[in-house]
Amino acid sequence: MLVEEIMKREVITISRHETVHEALGKTKEYRIRHLPVVDEQGRLVGIVSDRDLRDVSPSTLLQPGDIDILKATKVEEIMKYPVLTAHPLDGVDEAARIMYEYRIGCLPVVKGDKLVGIITETDLLRVLVEWVGTLEPGTMLEIEVPDRPGALAEVATAVKKHGVNMCSLLMRCGHRPNTRLITAKLQTMQVAQIIEDIEALGFRGLAPCRRG
Repeated sequence: MLVEEIMKREVITISRHETVHEALGKTKEYRIRHLPVVDEQGRLVGIVSDRDLRDVSPSTLLQPGDIDILKATKVEEIMKYPVLTAHPLDGVDEAARIMYEYRIGCLPVVKGDKLVGIITETDLLRVLVEWVGTLEPGTMLEIEVPDRPGALAEVATAVKKHGVNMCSLLMRCGHRPNTRLITAKLQTMQVAQIIEDIEALGFRGLAPCRRG
């Protein structure tokens, strides 16, 4: 999956010459946490977050003097730069890695020198929910298998024998050495016999979790 498939294309931005007071107004009006800062040509020059804005206005009960400060402080005085970005053709997994590694809540998406979109933690969470198949009715199985070629195919064959469809499938490192964990969402509630067949292969079933 590519970044361009999940990014928001209608991006609320702000100029470096606008004030913190205006930035606060935009975050409240549009209920957003990040404001990319662009120049007159639409090029990304910085970013401000709700945390940056709170640092300038820590009190929720603003006094007249506080408002004067917010109106006198320019966005360019508090914005972060340079900015970590993504390209529309980057993989979603790479974007997620960058956001996790650098502990940031969004990635502006840039093509050439122009801002074309933005992805946030919420967008990535939505993708995770879709990948795992959480919204699909059925049963989630977690199976521990040896870390060797063919283990996944054996599990898939055991499920196929029962005429059951897998609506999602993920595989990751196991908790024990030399193992992998397979998480599969099956479009059925009747999994007892499937689990028996999988365990008969020498694999270990860990977590059948039903969802209607």
